[in-house]
Amino acid sequence: MRLFFLIAISAIFFYSCKKCECVDEKDPVNLTLQPNADEGQDAIVAIRATDGGSGANANHSFIPEINVIQWTYNAQGAGEGTNRSYLKFAGLSAIPAGSEIISAKLSLYGLSEAETTQSGAAPFGNSTYSGSPYTGSNKAWLKRVVGADWNEATINWVNKPSTTDNNQVEIPASTTHYNYDIIDLDITAMVKDIVNSKQNYGFCFQLQTEQIYRSLSFAASEFQVASKRPKLIVQYK
Repeated sequence: MRLFFLIAISAIFFYSCKKCECVDEKDPVNLTLQPNADEGQDAIVAIRATDGGSGANANHSFIPEINVIQWTYNAQGAGEGTNRSYLKFAGLSAIPAGSEIISAKLSLYGLSEAETTQSGAAPFGNSTYSGSPYTGSNKAWLKRVVGADWNEATINWVNKPSTTDNNQVEIPASTTHYNYDIIDLDITAMVKDIVNSKQNYGFCFQLQTEQIYRSLSFAASEFQVASKRPKLIVQYK
């Protein structure tokens, strides 16, 4: 009887250990975020040299694209101007604390000539491409926002939160005038920082060199074609 009892206890202990091993070695979770206009948080912030501050104090979240621009707006009497864009995936906040971020890949999708004209934000399209009359590179940075949280309905140039250069990622210069896509940009380190800090304040998209004439644009979460909205795929344990 005693021998049977010992064997039974040993079996239970062995089964429990094997069960724990299975829990510790869970398969990675794949989280895909591609929010629509209701769920997405993205907005352009802009400043113009001679418009009396109207652009800097305005909210530009209604535009169906995100862009980075340094251009002249003399026809509007606004002089030289700068655009940056802010982008946030609220779904990152659902990743449990202490999770191991294996990878995070961001995809941004360019606009066609017709879509760019309809948007109106950057009708001149991307400034860097073969045969472009503009010589300056439109390489950009994607930086993590650290200053404070923000909302697309109220953000503007004046109240925009600060960013950090730590783990910033380069967005390569465009190669086409229109329809320039960035696929699977590796932003793993920045997403790790967001999850570890428990501060999901999103990202800022800005030109590396804010000098005229430079422009780079992509579809926003408000864009009518769902497949072209910003997409983030995160793999974690």
